Amino acid sequence: MLFTETMPIGERFLNSIAITILGMLVVFAVLIIIAYSLELLRIMFKDKNTIEKSVPEKTEPVKLVPVTQENVEDIDLILLITAAIAADEGSSTDDFFVRSIKPLAQKDTIWASAGRQQNMSKKM
Repeated sequence: MLFTETMPIGERFLNSIAITILGMLVVFAVLIIIAYSLELLRIMFKDKNTIEKSVPEKTEPVKLVPVTQENVEDIDLILLITAAIAADEGSSTDDFFVRSIKPLAQKDTIWASAGRQQNMSKKM
């Protein structure tokens, strides 16, 4: 036993600190082992999509569209979407081009969308 009733209080205190430090060392050692094993698994089972993304695709030159009043809003939308994608991926906007933007079909009812929007706009 690490503690006995005949031990002075100072020795009990030192033993309890030693047990605490030993427990913390064991926890950190296990966390380090888990981190390295996850990294090893990530390397072993690397996703094919990430490999394909690292290889740049050959792209055809982009046709420049003259700026008119009708497509100014579209250009602003494309710039906004391009900047959002670049911020999400942590890359530069020079790495990719937005060729087309297609709206998705609405899956939910209008009531569900309005309720979700109302919940998101509530102040907490």
